[in-house]
Amino acid sequence: MNLPSGIAALKNVEPFSKKGARVADTPRDAVRDVDLVMYSLSNDQAVEEVVFGAKGILSEINEGQIAIDMSTVLPATSLREQEAYLKHGVDFLDAPVFGSKQESADAKLWILAAGNKAIFEKVKPVLEHLGQTVHYFGKNGNAAAMKLVGNLIVALEMEALAEGLVLAQKAGLDLKTVMEVAKVADFRSPLLASNGQNILKRDFSTSFALKLMLKDAGLIEKFAKNLQSPIPALYVAKKNLESAVALGFGTENASALIKALEKEAGVEVKGAPPS
Repeated sequence: MNLPSGIAALKNVEPFSKKGARVADTPRDAVRDVDLVMYSLSNDQAVEEVVFGAKGILSEINEGQIAIDMSTVLPATSLREQEAYLKHGVDFLDAPVFGSKQESADAKLWILAAGNKAIFEKVKPVLEHLGQTVHYFGKNGNAAAMKLVGNLIVALEMEALAEGLVLAQKAGLDLKTVMEVAKVADFRSPLLASNGQNILKRDFSTSFALKLMLKDAGLIEKFAKNLQSPIPALYVAKKNLESAVALGFGTENASALIKALEKEAGVEVKGAPPS
């Protein structure tokens, strides 16, 4: 499909074309004569263009095909897709994922899915090739909702990690020992361990971009507001995400959230304690 950089797009698909995959110029071309259409896009606006656009999926997809949206979007977006596909006789699942670059490369994602149960069972073997677990959430929109619930927890974990490491740095603690405790104590999590270690190494190479976490925070805020569900801690995290993006770290890993707090605290979190 057409992407901002045609050269980059061609390089990205070249390994697949060498193995016999058909490369399409538009989403409309991509869905022609296939049984299953799967896509994972950056935001609701991208879904709008790829699915509903003039050369989008809906302009070509036909009865009997199955569509799966693996993007992180509002549940309302998934429901709009489901309604549009239904008019074409197409079954639709929303199936967002947890995991980032490495889990995707290793086919170890954690996949959520919602929609017609019979269709879910039909495509489950395909999903199992992409993820280490697959979880069914019932009616369309529920998987998209669960993805936002999970990303709320992720955002708050990242905020807690950043605040904790900055406080530990200011207190003069040995941060390597701090992370040893974080790996074994009752608040441990793989997310804290991996991101904490990378922060100490000042490694902010992108697995999940900071700007995308900020985008998701905006989706969570809108979703929670519609349900009148309180999210006071998210507002704190979102403010720091906005500050970090404004400082120019939006394309770095989401752990670069800590840089906004470091600036405010006047420290830089490293693997060795301050003198």
